[in-house]
Amino acid sequence: MKRILFAACIFLLSLTSIQAQEHKKVESNLMFNSGTFFETGSYYGNLNWSELFSSVRTFRPSSLLLPGHVFRISYGLDVKMNEHWSLMPGAGVRVQTASLLGMFAIGGDIDVMAAADAFCALRYHLPTRSGNQIIFGLGPDVSRILWQSGYYIDADPRDPRNGLQKFYNYDYGIQPSITLRMGKHWQFGLEANIGLRNMRIPYELEYQHHVPGSCLVDVHTAKVSGTTHLHTVALTCGFHF
Repeated sequence: MKRILFAACIFLLSLTSIQAQEHKKVESNLMFNSGTFFETGSYYGNLNWSELFSSVRTFRPSSLLLPGHVFRISYGLDVKMNEHWSLMPGAGVRVQTASLLGMFAIGGDIDVMAAADAFCALRYHLPTRSGNQIIFGLGPDVSRILWQSGYYIDADPRDPRNGLQKFYNYDYGIQPSITLRMGKHWQFGLEANIGLRNMRIPYELEYQHHVPGSCLVDVHTAKVSGTTHLHTVALTCGFHF
């Protein structure tokens, strides 16, 4: 799937170059996004399977009930193919946190990250009777995580997962959007980024724990498994020129 998305980006970019030469109709788009960041999938982080229902960090379902926030600024170069169709390659930078409330909680282990995006959207322009435009867009998005928070398990400072990287550095997904253009320059809309890759890095680490008051040593296994997919849904505001 990753190779297919990269190939799609290259194909769309090549078409963009050809169309730019033929039509000479290129338009810049500067966009600001603000919305919800959430995770889907399953994530298991427990000491061992026998403690599945007693560990502090046993199961983490989808974070839909405790959504976070994302902010992105991006730039796209929209190349007109004909009256209705265009291609828009672009790039952006975003910051996001999995839970705004959990960021300030004692012992909270909240997923916070910053990433750079490269995307290429095929767009359909639909004129309205009022002279505005409604634009539907869809295309691949490839992300590089520039910074991310590591594991923080304050219930056991000796846990070997503390400080380890949570997610892989590269993500890829699909970016659908709908945009309303009003007047000569302003545009507003809704944009989503649907992550397709399981980003959670699996771990299985053993560590020793001395039993207080004795010479005995317990051996524990700290595990991380399951799946985590990263998604965003955001309102957009920007202008084209």
